[in-house]
Amino acid sequence: MDFKSKLLIGIMVLGIMTMGIAQEEETARCADYHKGTYTLKNGKTKEGYIFINDCKPHLFQQSLRVINEKAYAKYKKGKRIKNKVIEKFKVKEIKAFALENGREFRQVKYVNLAATTKIGMLPKRFLFEVMADGDVTVYRKFYRTDNGVIHGPVMDSKLAGGLQHLDFMTSNFEILIQNENDKNPKNIRTVNIKNYFGDNAEIIQKYQDGAYEFRNQLQRQAAFGMNCDMPFLNALVELTNDYNKGINIELSNTTFDN
Repeated sequence: MDFKSKLLIGIMVLGIMTMGIAQEEETARCADYHKGTYTLKNGKTKEGYIFINDCKPHLFQQSLRVINEKAYAKYKKGKRIKNKVIEKFKVKEIKAFALENGREFRQVKYVNLAATTKIGMLPKRFLFEVMADGDVTVYRKFYRTDNGVIHGPVMDSKLAGGLQHLDFMTSNFEILIQNENDKNPKNIRTVNIKNYFGDNAEIIQKYQDGAYEFRNQLQRQAAFGMNCDMPFLNALVELTNDYNKGINIELSNTTFDN
């Protein structure tokens, strides 16, 4: 083997090692096992440590990886976790899961009405984060970073990597909303808001008076696709929580101006 061939192989090996180190560093920043509970489809609830990777949130939206207390103790000491001790669940096997830090997720069927193919519009099961719960429920749907359709800004963020990517993935998402009339949750940017809050006269009046920041947020153009951000989400959650308290609910013909 001549010098040029050896040099080329050396560069390739170094490149692979560098990529591996970069991936490990990203995982350390974005991912961890979190103590929590998960409920199986038979209704049985178990405790464990659930793997959450906020840089690749589509992973925990489509499946679940759980380890027990013993494996977690080894993990915290920096030891590698053997694959055989990781319990893996498909989304259809999990009804819900909740983390000790307060985050809660629930299995829902979602139909992407914006899909460009018939297959893309078929209902699919996901584990979406619950942001408000009651007569009106609000979910947060994170973006995928691998395979399938990936938005340009999401890909740009992934290529940039680092803390910038983590901040982007946790600050940008789609929001779904559902009430008792909905078979499946719908994207907030495709619905008529009055169908969700229009039967509460007090809420309507406050909305029309500008007391809710959500009115301003709803008028903002999405940065891309049907994207929403934290100010949008926080404003919607405030409105939804007030509505779910059930204050002075009565029928009204007042309409919302989106």
